[in-house]
Amino acid sequence: MQVPAIDRYIVRFGPFAVDLVSHELRCDGRKINLQEKPFQVLALLLEQPGQLVTREELRHRLWPEDTFVDFEHSINTAIKKVREALQDSGEHSRFIETLPRRGYRFIAPIEESEEDFLAARLAGVDSVVTEAPRHVGTRYPSAMLLLTSAVILILIVAAASLWHKHAQGKAPAVTAASIAVLPFADLSPNHDQGYFAEGLAEEILNHLTKIPSLKVTARASAFLFKGKNEDSRVVGQKLDVANILEGSVQRDQNRVRVTARLIKVDDGYDLWSDSFDRDLKDIFAVEDDVAKAVTSALQLKLLASRSPKTLTTSGTTNPETYEAFLHARYFEHMQDEESAKKALHYANKAIQSDPDYAPAYALRAAIELESGGMVWMDYSQAIEKTRHDTEKAIALDPNLADGYRVLSMIQSWVESNCRAAETSQKRASDLAPGDPDNLGRSALLAMCQGRSEEAVELWNQELLLDPLRPDEYLWLAQSLRDLGRYEEAHAALAKALDLNPNQISMIHEVGGEVYLAQGRPQEALAEMEKEPAGLFHDLGQALADHALGRHQESDTALARLLSQHSNDAAYQIAQVYAYRGEVDRAFEWLNRAHLQHDPGLLWFKTDLKLKSLRSDPRCALLLKKLNLPE
Repeated sequence: MQVPAIDRYIVRFGPFAVDLVSHELRCDGRKINLQEKPFQVLALLLEQPGQLVTREELRHRLWPEDTFVDFEHSINTAIKKVREALQDSGEHSRFIETLPRRGYRFIAPIEESEEDFLAARLAGVDSVVTEAPRHVGTRYPSAMLLLTSAVILILIVAAASLWHKHAQGKAPAVTAASIAVLPFADLSPNHDQGYFAEGLAEEILNHLTKIPSLKVTARASAFLFKGKNEDSRVVGQKLDVANILEGSVQRDQNRVRVTARLIKVDDGYDLWSDSFDRDLKDIFAVEDDVAKAVTSALQLKLLASRSPKTLTTSGTTNPETYEAFLHARYFEHMQDEESAKKALHYANKAIQSDPDYAPAYALRAAIELESGGMVWMDYSQAIEKTRHDTEKAIALDPNLADGYRVLSMIQSWVESNCRAAETSQKRASDLAPGDPDNLGRSALLAMCQGRSEEAVELWNQELLLDPLRPDEYLWLAQSLRDLGRYEEAHAALAKALDLNPNQISMIHEVGGEVYLAQGRPQEALAEMEKEPAGLFHDLGQALADHALGRHQESDTALARLLSQHSNDAAYQIAQVYAYRGEVDRAFEWLNRAHLQHDPGLLWFKTDLKLKSLRSDPRCALLLKKLNLPE
């Protein structure tokens, strides 16, 4: 199979039309939302109309071997969602027939308009979803690396052009110079290039953050729309941006195609689109094509004075290195123990392949620090490894924002030196001025040093750029609580819970603390009891029960903390003792937290629960240890 040169390939049946390139399902012209995996299942069934597609084939084709999923449940769920979208029934099937214990068959007649048929044949398309060899040539990643650079450069020019036009007085209510980069779709025959499709989009996003005055939605919010097939206007409204970039990656053996579209949100029209369709041996021709386009576009006033260095990033000439790096970053974002192990494996592989590739060291450092903090590896060893990799990353590339970002985390979390961390974070912000995550990190460091009002302002600024982040609403709520802005704190927690009701660790405990600060202990206890069992549930119980005079129950919750979390929650134990007025024990555990490099100490300066300690001389000594102002 050759990668299609056409922009659309439509399959029609009954009132439905399926666009197998853009992954859109329509009924009588109306778009129907269908997530990525169910759509891929439908595409496979449409590839072989009237023929049995076994469950094993679905598993093999659509769920990579290294993905940790329950295949049986995933297939059943995908088929159910397809049937719901088609208003079909397993008992009285019009479109999809179930063959028990074997698989499924698409049974409705398929129609092709003359235009669809001719377009497909002229492009040499015989099958949209076709099996391809799983092992590929080593030239693929280098080709994709060059394509990434190509797409990035054109997108930067396109975004800059939009900014320039609107800067002359036509800016709408939403900032015109704003963009969200959605995860690219993997349209490869085996659908096994998801890591690269996401990596491509993230590389483009990272480059766009280097353009001053361009608002770029952070990855965490933009990638929530993966596989959701949302209308561009809905996405733009939710992310508060004027422009959206979406794209796709297709690859079959030695053919590759990358397509990207820049969409104006208010009317849904394309502002720019381009695609690269080449044999891998012709990849340098793509470089030439893009170079010509960029040379012409650089005449724009906005970019005319910029050094080309601002449009480039740390690179590697080794294709295996780049592919391993993308794998590592893909798994690192999953934030669970098994994925962290895979991420570390691929980061090691990237560094072994190219020992001078700075981004791989910075990424490995971040993985190690997170793994140590989550007790997925020995914390002291994780700290030592993180320090080494961070120093190496910065030495190899002093202009790598990620290197300074991880350095700042070491200085604040491990070294309890928020002042030094703030300097490093400022360097990261200067190198990537459009990255919203920098605002959140700066907010945390301002809060650490007692500047809570500034922290709240920075978190609010971040959430304007990155509005779908439950974790950031949680941090904001804590600073609002410590400032006595209780209703705002409750509203921020409600927003966090609304955005992700399944990821609720700490939300109810912090909500209970807000009620305690308001002098409403019974409501605090009720809220604390909603917290899932574990560290923060026991913390909340110990605090609320004490406030209600239930000292035996408070002792029981504290005993659980002491028996289960003395090595990883010294700060929380100190909070309980301080709230209960047991000052000596509180300082004992605070000093232990300092020896254990407990990141909870970031809250020491502003924490309301430590009020009983403020007048004690030992508080000033600890502030000095933590490099914090008195």
